[in-house]
Amino acid sequence: MSVYTIKVFLVNSDQEAAKSLIEVLSNVEDIEIVGDSRMSESALAMLPELLPNVVIIDDDLPGGAYSLAEEITQKFVNMAVIILANPPIDQAFRDALQAGARDVIGKPFNPPDLVDAIYGAYEYEKKRRVLLPSKTIEEARKRKAKVITVFSGKGGVGKTTIAVNLAATLAKKYEARTVLWDLDLHHGIVAVATNIVQRRHIADLLNEIQYLDADLLESYLERHESGLMVLPAPFTPEFADFVSAEHVTKILSVARENWDYVIIDCPSFFHEPAVAAMKQSDLIMLVGSLDMGTIKNLKACLMIMDKLNFSRARLRLVVNRVGREFGVFLKDIEATLKMPVFATIPADANSVLTGLNQGVPPVFSHPNSDFGRGIQMLAEKVFDRVEIEEEQKKKKKVSGFGLFNFMK
Repeated sequence: MSVYTIKVFLVNSDQEAAKSLIEVLSNVEDIEIVGDSRMSESALAMLPELLPNVVIIDDDLPGGAYSLAEEITQKFVNMAVIILANPPIDQAFRDALQAGARDVIGKPFNPPDLVDAIYGAYEYEKKRRVLLPSKTIEEARKRKAKVITVFSGKGGVGKTTIAVNLAATLAKKYEARTVLWDLDLHHGIVAVATNIVQRRHIADLLNEIQYLDADLLESYLERHESGLMVLPAPFTPEFADFVSAEHVTKILSVARENWDYVIIDCPSFFHEPAVAAMKQSDLIMLVGSLDMGTIKNLKACLMIMDKLNFSRARLRLVVNRVGREFGVFLKDIEATLKMPVFATIPADANSVLTGLNQGVPPVFSHPNSDFGRGIQMLAEKVFDRVEIEEEQKKKKKVSGFGLFNFMK
């Protein structure tokens, strides 16, 4: 005998189809059909009393299955929605994800697939409740994280390596609560570089974006042994297009209030999520190397950033693999880009490749290497800058209560 029962509610305007669905699910021991409806309005009226675990909606529903799914997921936190969809399934999945639905089953459906989807939705909601412990007062104290985006207009310059090692250093050496977000949604390798086991999918987080708070966000972060928390890229590239600028804005607004640093590894091109991240960043690190191709791309990036009204005061030029000039020098890149070099990372292919292949940030596996020392100096500059700014703000507040200010 089963130790639990999954309560299911059906919304289907086709009476015969609904009857067939009830017959299929009634033969499953763990599933109980607690009600059904032909219309959205009556379904919404019945749900508060019946409180099913799973709601199955046919996408032929008059008034729109996806609008009903969105309303259900917004009103009932622990109620999972499954859509029975007509082809094309790819478009149905996209619409369902945006509406907050948990899964999509194509029509005509295969009964075992539907039953598996019901079990999956139920188990997911059960685990989610366990993964969201209440915060202690100390953990919930308000703070504003510094958001740092690491970007380059050209792949292969070491952007991800710098982002990973900078974030890991802030987390371990400075004991700062740090999140590393892999926003290279198509080809991100942060999970590989940190050797973490990715348990959850960012698409699942988007399903719950309307409920996002610090607890929920933390339940999607993977913990690295350094103390760094990682939000990995999607498992596969097809999910990349589901992440919008609005999603990025919402996630960052929550992260800012609950962590000390958010380091974002962006793709090597401009798209809406990356632009949204950069707009909200305190610092944008432009990563380049001493070759004309990279310098040309960085100059083009600066032109785009100017058009997007990005303040150059937030930009920091980081030159990687210094020591392999091949006729191009730091003064050349500064003159071409008309901005000073903020930090340099020495060329050290052996340390970097060994660390990457071992899944250990080189700043830990080879802390005394040229690369390790370069990253530590970069982290010190970032950390010191923040501390100085905070001290200046405190001093301004104190001076604001002086006698002269009081008499104004």
